[in-house]
Amino acid sequence: MSSTLDIVSDTETVANAAGETSRQPETCRICGGGQLVDLLAAPDRFHLRKQMYRLVRCHSCGGVWLASAPQPEEMGRHYTEDYHKAIVTAGEGSAARRWKDQVKLISHYKTGGAILDLGCSSGGFLSTMRGSAWELYGIEMEESTAERARATTGAEVFVGDAVEASFLPASFDVVTCFDVLEHVYSPRQVLTRVLEWLKPGGIFYAMMPNIDSWEARFFGTHWFGLELPRHLSHFSPRSLRYLMTELGFEEVCVKTPPVSYMERSAGYVCSSLLEKLGFSPTPQAKPQLASLPLKVVRRGLRVFVAAPFARLASFAGAGPSLEVVFRKAPGGPQR
Repeated sequence: MSSTLDIVSDTETVANAAGETSRQPETCRICGGGQLVDLLAAPDRFHLRKQMYRLVRCHSCGGVWLASAPQPEEMGRHYTEDYHKAIVTAGEGSAARRWKDQVKLISHYKTGGAILDLGCSSGGFLSTMRGSAWELYGIEMEESTAERARATTGAEVFVGDAVEASFLPASFDVVTCFDVLEHVYSPRQVLTRVLEWLKPGGIFYAMMPNIDSWEARFFGTHWFGLELPRHLSHFSPRSLRYLMTELGFEEVCVKTPPVSYMERSAGYVCSSLLEKLGFSPTPQAKPQLASLPLKVVRRGLRVFVAAPFARLASFAGAGPSLEVVFRKAPGGPQR
């Protein structure tokens, strides 16, 4: 693979998929700095589409985002039915096991109260919090998915953009955001609303891909965590700390847990090789049942390759996923 994380000068222009040129934004969306550089260009490998998308990085705070992102009214074509099926399946399958670490971490800081899940999907996570200790709330963009969450969890679910939700200030003890912040057009606006919604001493618990992970650097444009163009912003411990501190949050915990996108990323590499050889690989958006030998190979890779690397990367703070907890200052002013 070529080195896809090479940086070029921000004074240059680069060609987009249509052969046009566009100049990078003048200032960073996180810190307002002007030292911006091109990071990489890649297509939507999940659907095996050809249009290229470009990421830029701020030299000052490390923030990364999608330049010339699709307009909101155009984004629907990138969230296909296959994509939604994959998300719902991942959130619902063996929910208690899937979310046990998240529930454990929350219970370390809060044992009850009102909890809001941003991007609650069909309620997989909220279903594990059902009980007399918690009042359940969610935000979801799609009405039928939100109705499914209401039916399975009893949660009150707002449908629409998070910044438009009408929750009152100081309403929640916990706000969660699992693999959602990278999808929103205005992370700063959403996080400002989160700070407003939290009670003094309330916590914000989020997970998202880590753009400065070893997997991102190794796989480059084939890294599964890029998810272009659905991921509009890409965070690292450094850039997220900068943003959260600037907004007024207090850091509680920032770590990179031992998870891995290695198998998915390797699948993208294989698809690219097959295309170069003249074949037409099946996109990961159209999963197929694996044969028994392939299942054995995959399990071997997970156990003997991905898992050891994931543990080492987590220990070094370079794991492919970010897991963070920030707090609204007890007794602090509401914003």
